Amino acid sequence: MSRPWRTIDSGLSTGAHNMAVDELLLTRVAESGGAPVLRFYTWRPPAVSIGSNQTAATELDLARCSQQGIDVVRRPSGGRAVLHWNELTYSLLWTEDEPSLAGGVSESCRRIGECLVAGLQLFGVAAELEQGDRGRGGAAPTSAASKGPCFASTSRWEITCGGKKLVGSAQRRIRGGVLQHGSLLLGPEHLRLGDLMRTDHVLPQTSTHLACWVNHIDLEQLMESLLEGFARTLDVDLEPTALSPEETATAAQRAHRFSIAPPLPPATTEHTSAETAIHGLVSQRT
Repeated sequence: MSRPWRTIDSGLSTGAHNMAVDELLLTRVAESGGAPVLRFYTWRPPAVSIGSNQTAATELDLARCSQQGIDVVRRPSGGRAVLHWNELTYSLLWTEDEPSLAGGVSESCRRIGECLVAGLQLFGVAAELEQGDRGRGGAAPTSAASKGPCFASTSRWEITCGGKKLVGSAQRRIRGGVLQHGSLLLGPEHLRLGDLMRTDHVLPQTSTHLACWVNHIDLEQLMESLLEGFARTLDVDLEPTALSPEETATAAQRAHRFSIAPPLPPATTEHTSAETAIHGLVSQRT
């Protein structure tokens, strides 16, 4: 019988801390060869995450993000920009030789998609798993394809409801381990991403969210349904745990690596280089 999977509900945290936890768990699963870890979390404050191959200053109006109190972070995975606001995020970490998720990127995405769809159906949502353009033999992603919003694009396997995208996911593979994490939209706030981007991106009406399909979203019940979807689909046992104090502290120490600092606001008055140098010296002494 396979080892029980570790499950974690880590609740609210900043985007940088969430990404640091994902990377930490990925590294430790890969190094230890341990059982898979399935984690759920949410974001406070809202944050835009960009893929590992994107350039924040090119994609986003960082000043506008800062003015609106929206963090900007870099994901350890690839993919496109996502505005994490009123969503439930999942992350799954496993070793390359995990039998229940064997196969390459497309096959593992399909299996995880089946689990999420099963859980959403238990929650009362008529979700479906559809094969995206890349799953039908579409071209490999290019640098241009990595730009823009995640929920304006399709990938190998898409979780949809009413023919519209409900979950956006990204995957990263390192030696010995795999991370897949994704956003399950609870409300329409993700559509505000277009206002935060430098280029004119109007998000097409190709996405949906849970509030369109259920009258009340109970996060605890939703997570329980999703966990049951994984347990039934993959025939695995799940063991609820929490992040250890050491894991939480280590992730906190690493969080700065994922945070993208906003640009400094422009000075209200002009200073000569000499005046700036003197001001700096005075500041250091006060």
